Amino acid sequence: MPLFLDIDPHGRVVPQSDETRRALADRAGRFQLLPAAPDLLVARRSPVVGGTVPPPRCILAGDLSGFPVADFVAFVHQSRMSGALIVSVAGAERSIVFKDGEVRRAQSSVPGERLGEVAVRLGFVTEAQVAKLIGSGKPLGKALLEAGLVSANDLWKTFHEQVTTVFHAILLSRDGTFELLEGAVAGRLGTPLAVNTQSLLMDGIRRIDEMSLFAARIPGPRAYVRPREPRRAITLKPPEQALLSLVDGKRTVAEIAARAHLSEFDATKILYHLAEAGYVEAVAHPAPDGGPGERLRAIAGGMNELFRLVMGAVPESGRTAFRVGVRAFLADSSQALAPVWAHAAHLDDGTLDEEAALGNLAAIKSGALSRLEPSQDPARLLFAALRELLFFQLFLAGERLSPDADEALAAAIRPRLSALEEKASSG
Repeated sequence: MPLFLDIDPHGRVVPQSDETRRALADRAGRFQLLPAAPDLLVARRSPVVGGTVPPPRCILAGDLSGFPVADFVAFVHQSRMSGALIVSVAGAERSIVFKDGEVRRAQSSVPGERLGEVAVRLGFVTEAQVAKLIGSGKPLGKALLEAGLVSANDLWKTFHEQVTTVFHAILLSRDGTFELLEGAVAGRLGTPLAVNTQSLLMDGIRRIDEMSLFAARIPGPRAYVRPREPRRAITLKPPEQALLSLVDGKRTVAEIAARAHLSEFDATKILYHLAEAGYVEAVAHPAPDGGPGERLRAIAGGMNELFRLVMGAVPESGRTAFRVGVRAFLADSSQALAPVWAHAAHLDDGTLDEEAALGNLAAIKSGALSRLEPSQDPARLLFAALRELLFFQLFLAGERLSPDADEALAAAIRPRLSALEEKASSG
């Protein structure tokens, strides 16, 4: 249990619990207050009398601005030390647990670095699934595994990605405080994982060097990225093509990374190469709303996100049958709105082939368009057709979900669907 004390404006020390009062009483005497960072209080008994205390105990603490934290991590590794390194920067706290100098666990209070958020970013689960399990009383990783939402391999990848993300964020810390706690307090920091510290250090230092290079074209995760027409087209690799398809001038680097289920570093690296080739450029502000074509793509992309959300909610054991049901629905040409999704493939992640659907829409003649959608607005027709497909998928998913899970899925979809309907009606 943390021991807290207050220092009032007159310099008086006010313990906040009996445990804190007893801990201070055990150290009764005169202490010299040492100069330290504003967020760090350091004092030494004068004169020193010696003695030891059993773990848990703080064996090292200091000011991050005084030296590169990578050097300290290397020291912990080389000395084969065990304990929890806790780094506090601007209200955020990150923790790494070492066992004999090797990284075993990680935890972070920073949005985007928590275990559930990492699992969502990697595409293993949905936000709704994570929200349902938080507060279950079990560690989130164990709860995800027991619920059948992730495999052991997926969970290992999630833990590894979280450890890597937190570790690299710590290496980038330039101010704040740190402490190394030896003992049982480290046990609160999550599920054990064995990761080689030397490999993390080398990879982290390489990333820091590369990020300084990338910054010339991709300033950071909050920069917006818009497409450009290159002077000379080159053959792009599949990961580059996939990421380029997400660049619309309205998404930030961080948002593009999340959509692609990549770390911000990996997304930045690919976007940097695309910028070097002249395909994209970073800008400070999002692009204004575009024309009809962009409106159609926004609707199709938004509906595909909802389709992916439904697929993610279906238990793994029921997904094959779920896909069979959806594909049979799409193959039924008697459906009134079938011309919109005709021959559009239903992909394994639950999404619909966007290009095929938009191609179908463009091929519908004006007479047929007026019969399918009285307003003759292609965006409204696209939304109506994909909404019909979504409702069928929710019907299929409901047969495979518990009532609570079904309601949680509906609650997650409802506001997003309303936003897409407003976009479809705004033309």
